[in-house]
This record gives sequence, C-alpha cells and structure tokens, in this order.
Amino acid sequence: MEQEKLYVIEEKTYEAHIDEEVHLYGLLHQLAFLAGKIKDRRDMENLIDTARRYGEIADQMFDRWSIPGRYLVFGDKADLARLKALELCELDAFYVDCEDDEDQSHA
Repeated sequence: MEQEKLYVIEEKTYEAHIDEEVHLYGLLHQLAFLAGKIKDRRDMENLIDTARRYGEIADQMFDRWSIPGRYLVFGDKADLARLKALELCELDAFYVDCEDDEDQSHA
C-alpha cells in the first residue's frame, strides 16, 4: 500500500486560504440571513442583487486560486498537479532543502 505524500505549505499561502474561506462563509451566511427575512418583493429583489454580487466576488476568488476548470467538471486530482507545484513542497524535498541550507551555513 502506497503511503500518502506529505507537503509543506507557506504560511502566507495557508493564511490566504483561511481568509478566503472565512470570507466565503460570511457571504453564504449573509445570503441565508437575507433569504430568511424575505417579506415582500423588495426584499426578494435585494436578495437577488446581493446573490449576483456575491457570485461576482466568488468568481474573482476562484480566478485567483488558479484551480483548473477541468477539475470542477471531472474532479480528477491529476488536474491539480500544476497548482500543487506552485503552492506545495513535498516534505522530503523540504527536509533536503533545509539540510542543504544548514550545510552551507556551516561551511
């Protein structure tokens, strides 16, 4: 059985993902709140306008993430290879880089 690979992610990349997840949660929570408060046509129009705007925000976020559209359709993890190469470092390679840095600092 093949062992799962472990990766290292930069702090700024990790924090950016968390910030965007929190932002998306806030958008969805606000939509749910607005939907629960619909009393009349004006409220419904407000919800529709808000949903459109939040959809635009979500599209902008998705564009920044560089997730291949093909992954959305097929869910094939192989389609994430380029993104992984940009955002992640395999743990074994990370240890090698750290050891190289230590060797050079002692030289």
